[in-house]
Amino acid sequence: MKAEMGATVLDEATNKRLFWKITRRILVIQVITYFCQSLDKGILNYASIMGIKADAHLVGQQYSWLGSILYIGILIGEYPQNILLQKLPLAKTLAVNVFIWGAIVSCSAAATRFVPLMVVRFLLGFFESCIQPAMMLLTSMWYRREEQYMLNSIWYCMSGVQLMIGGLLAFGVSHFTDGVIRNWQLLFVVLGCATCVWSVFIGILLPDTPYSAKCFTETEKILMIERVRENETGIANREYKRYQVVEALTDPFVWCCVLLITVANLVIGGLGVFSNLIIEQFGFTLLQTQLLNIAQGAWTIGIMVGSAWTSQRSKQTCVVMILWTIPAIVGTIIILVVTPSPSNAGGMLIAFYCTQFFLAEGNLIISLVTCNIAGQTKKGITMTMVFIGWAVGNLIAPQIFQESDAPRYLRGFLVHIVIYGVYLCLVVLTRVVLMARNRAKMQPGAAVNHELAFEDLTDRENPNFRYVY
Repeated sequence: MKAEMGATVLDEATNKRLFWKITRRILVIQVITYFCQSLDKGILNYASIMGIKADAHLVGQQYSWLGSILYIGILIGEYPQNILLQKLPLAKTLAVNVFIWGAIVSCSAAATRFVPLMVVRFLLGFFESCIQPAMMLLTSMWYRREEQYMLNSIWYCMSGVQLMIGGLLAFGVSHFTDGVIRNWQLLFVVLGCATCVWSVFIGILLPDTPYSAKCFTETEKILMIERVRENETGIANREYKRYQVVEALTDPFVWCCVLLITVANLVIGGLGVFSNLIIEQFGFTLLQTQLLNIAQGAWTIGIMVGSAWTSQRSKQTCVVMILWTIPAIVGTIIILVVTPSPSNAGGMLIAFYCTQFFLAEGNLIISLVTCNIAGQTKKGITMTMVFIGWAVGNLIAPQIFQESDAPRYLRGFLVHIVIYGVYLCLVVLTRVVLMARNRAKMQPGAAVNHELAFEDLTDRENPNFRYVY
């Protein structure tokens, strides 16, 4: 390694060694934590075909409201959780939230009526609202910008892994029929207790920042901090800067990201809550539907990792976002125009799997945020705004599928077509905004250096910052 312009330039071997040392600890914890969150959040989807609707006497839109209330909890919890993540030690704050939501999932087994289920789902959302901001902070704190697309996709694609593992768990638990509690209640208890146990490991193993990481040597910590200097996004700063709040609230790019995540989750949220009910109406049995979650999960992982890999290699994130939307539109059109029958069940399943391409959009939007927002206070406010948008989209999404439209939910899929059109327009607008900003920053003869990387400047005030899109 050598010194250059006040910074340390790492050779390839040192950088690679540090990357894998960080990954073995930080990414592993991210992956398992997000897997637990995805599994706990998605448990209602498995319970929907295991008898919870009948046992809890759910009628009309009540099942849809159980999907929506989770995001009301997230919506209310997002701002205070983001403030806590900025003001308090990140790892400890995350561990406490994970323990509490695990306990809530276990206690949900005792909720056998609509109102108690609404209460526990709301509380689950409130305490889960910390997870994605925490994951984004960890990624931007420990990894270079060019690494973040793939790494974000790895923890984000745990939503696909939970379909596989959750499908197997639900399949096994579905055979539990003679106990003192129902099979869906057993599923709540097992998953909730597992999450509580994992929270202890988070508190012990996860460092709050590279500065305070006792698991690494002093030399390694210095080098780990230097390797992310080129990000120009800083690492950690607990000072609350009011001007950065104003900048976040008035930044057109921030609002583009908020609208993108909101609109995208109008589709993603509905497909997540209703996927098993949609697949079942193609003509598959309960157990077949549970097992098909394994295939769906593997497919989802491939889609998410593939989108991240393509984006990282091509450095054209917005173009990838457009390309990955096209199969979703095609699959939705097929579901709208073809009537399901025993002879075409396989084809209808493939069409539904095409709609799953759109799940990758969430990861790509998150990567746009982590790579293009600098300044700790601005980053925190932006994450709050983005995940409020995420919660609003997921809150509304289940209501797009009306019980009166069951089993095919044609009106819901027709609304999805309109949403895709709006989303594509927003992607193009976002790319235009970022291209214009980079052109404005490129002054003739000006050289880019990284001396201001840890000065907690925002992306707009740092002359060395360059946007990626």
